[in-house]
Amino acid sequence: MLRTYLIAGIIILILVLGGYWQNSYISESTYTLTEKLVNVEEQIRAKSWSNANQEIEKFSQDWNGIKKFWSILLDHQEIDEIELSLIRLEQYIKENETVLSLGELSALRLLVDHIADKGMITLQNIF
Repeated sequence: MLRTYLIAGIIILILVLGGYWQNSYISESTYTLTEKLVNVEEQIRAKSWSNANQEIEKFSQDWNGIKKFWSILLDHQEIDEIELSLIRLEQYIKENETVLSLGELSALRLLVDHIADKGMITLQNIF
């Protein structure tokens, strides 16, 4: 009987620690991605298109690494939406489209930030 409770307690502890690690990882990676997008926005607003292109490439490289783990932890539809938004943003930057780039950048930031908000344990997410 005691052995059963011990095993159940260990399983619950593993699940809680795994959930904590998942939330921490998603929060940290979301922060990293958001900071990269802030850098991209600064370059777009300055109309420094070559620098904006370099910054979006850095973001894309970080995203490709993070995406591998997020695809295990998150809904693939959200990852696909981020991918589509990133592709559009890259193209707008290549075409030097300030307004479209800033609009798509805002949408991409919202999608990335939504991932962290969705993963947080709150009453709103539970019910």
